[in-house]
Amino acid sequence: MGRKRAIEPGDDRPLPPYSRLQVVNRSLLGLTHAGHTYAVDYDFFDWDDEVSLYADGRRTAVAKAPAVFPVPGGRIEFATTFYGVKRAHLVLATGAELPLSPHPKSLEAWRQRLAQRRPALSALMAGAAVVVLVVGLVVAAMSLLDSVTHEPRVAEWLGWSFDSPLELSGAAATALTVAGIAAIVERALSMRHHWLLDADTWWA
Repeated sequence: MGRKRAIEPGDDRPLPPYSRLQVVNRSLLGLTHAGHTYAVDYDFFDWDDEVSLYADGRRTAVAKAPAVFPVPGGRIEFATTFYGVKRAHLVLATGAELPLSPHPKSLEAWRQRLAQRRPALSALMAGAAVVVLVVGLVVAAMSLLDSVTHEPRVAEWLGWSFDSPLELSGAAATALTVAGIAAIVERALSMRHHWLLDADTWWA
């Protein structure tokens, strides 16, 4: 989850309705636990990274992402990447974890329904995303090693240099970058995350 952020009390305002026009910029996830309905609301276009916790439809707490909100019997953990939500769970005092469910109108909910209705297609998309990211990671690692070991001082210190066997044309590099971004978005919609494959700065 990273560094825990300070939590401020909410203003008790009601939870704004979710619109299909907000599928690109807003994530709204929730669950019902111990007689209360919790919702976590996050706007990806909010430069302050503000996350709001709503309990029974009222804003009860605010924090910056990644956020950890104490609730009776546990805590709600919420974290994002540049491309989407990477974690939204209720962690009980027992250690058990319950995932929050995305709003039915959201892209995350659409991705979940696709997995339920077309499991084979869903698995193919998930597998293809991993393959694209692994290939991109290998290409990037080789390119970086090539560049670093050809620096005169580094090459002199090492006594050798690495020549990458993969030389991508501009078009191929662009295609791989676009495919990589699509793969990361697919994994974000599935709320899957790996510290290396889905790193925010990976494509840079």
